[in-house]
Amino acid sequence: MNGVTAVDVLAFGAELAVYAAAGWWAWRRPGRRAVRLVAAAAAVAGLALLWGWFAAPTADHPLHGAARVAFEVCWFGGGAAAAVRAATGRSRMPGGPGRPGR
Repeated sequence: MNGVTAVDVLAFGAELAVYAAAGWWAWRRPGRRAVRLVAAAAAVAGLALLWGWFAAPTADHPLHGAARVAFEVCWFGGGAAAAVRAATGRSRMPGGPGRPGR
């Protein structure tokens, strides 16, 4: 066995879900397609940098204890918030596609 557990696989899946939610949220922002594409790529890249610096198994500056818990609460909470905002259409300006007009 190579040491990968079901918990490791689930944790990796949850990490990927945060990236997907952030990219989806950024893509649904108002603006031109090229700008939204750059925003989505930047959101995912920025999150990947944060994860790599502080939370990855081979992190440069690994967090421990309460700092790690706080980071993960913000990480996964932010991913959940991004998914909800993207799914409910609250990322669009009032009256735009995906949100009822006034």
